Amino acid sequence: MLGEYRIGGRRASDIAASVEQGVAAGDLEPGHVLPPMRELATLLGVNPNTVAAAYRTLRERGVIETAGRRGSRVRPRPASTARGSLR
Repeated sequence: MLGEYRIGGRRASDIAASVEQGVAAGDLEPGHVLPPMRELATLLGVNPNTVAAAYRTLRERGVIETAGRRGSRVRPRPASTARGSLR
């Protein structure tokens, strides 16, 4: 699913930063499906709510898009400006 790239972190901000770094480096290409929240939480040894918060942050920043049970994936064209900054 993610190939060689490993998402890391123990806090939501660290997990979100790890995904953003992967996108910026080209390791997580547009359309890549991210692991389900519970699966990633188990791999990282964190609460699923922590991963949910990280995914929410990434969605708000325009890095990923979510489709409910169909999962979360890297946006085809990540936003260059956070949605909260737009007027």
